[in-house]
Amino acid sequence: MGEFWDGRARENPMFFVDNSLNYNAPDERAFWADGPRWLDELLGSVGASLAEGDTVVEIGCGMGRLTRPIAERAGLVTAIDVSGEMLSHARRHNAHLENVTWLLGDGTSLAGVPDAQADACISHVVFQHIPDPSITLGYVREIGRVLRPGGWAAFQVSNDSRIHRRRRGRERLRTVVDAARGRAPRGQADPNWLGSAVDLGDLRVAAADGGMEVERVAGEGTQLCYVLTRRS
Repeated sequence: MGEFWDGRARENPMFFVDNSLNYNAPDERAFWADGPRWLDELLGSVGASLAEGDTVVEIGCGMGRLTRPIAERAGLVTAIDVSGEMLSHARRHNAHLENVTWLLGDGTSLAGVPDAQADACISHVVFQHIPDPSITLGYVREIGRVLRPGGWAAFQVSNDSRIHRRRRGRERLRTVVDAARGRAPRGQADPNWLGSAVDLGDLRVAAADGGMEVERVAGEGTQLCYVLTRRS
């Protein structure tokens, strides 16, 4: 996963954080301006909010688009990503964030984050790209490890298996040709882009394994399924 996302970060980092942007001319101002909106959608959908002084772990920070508003609202932030290239962009674009620690992840865990340290964990449009749902469930267990008793996590998973299927026939061929010519994004058929859906029953079991309960689910059955868990 790290190699794949390093390649995407070298190719076009903003687009691969938000593929609604124009690949050939991404709007940087809109990219950063949308960070607070997406954070508000995630937190508002599950009834969560950050408090001044909270210690937060963000999983899959990318270039730090959500890290900015998280850092403005909370106390300390550990922002983790599997791509060292993405973290380089994040550090450069967010050098003013003095309360953020940028951490290179190993792609399977929250290694480097101590047990029971965090008041909150946040992840948005990250787990949907992980090709093996068992890895995502492992992250859910890890979230339980790093949360303090009473701490919460708000994160997004995909429940729609259809969006993770490879394109076929002429549509796939056209995408490959355009990517080779530099007119379209590369890696669209890679498992690390296509990702996988997560079964909510399995997610509840993983949450329980991590000492958490699933308190709220919004958008079940869709790509943007938002989940709130809390550590007992």
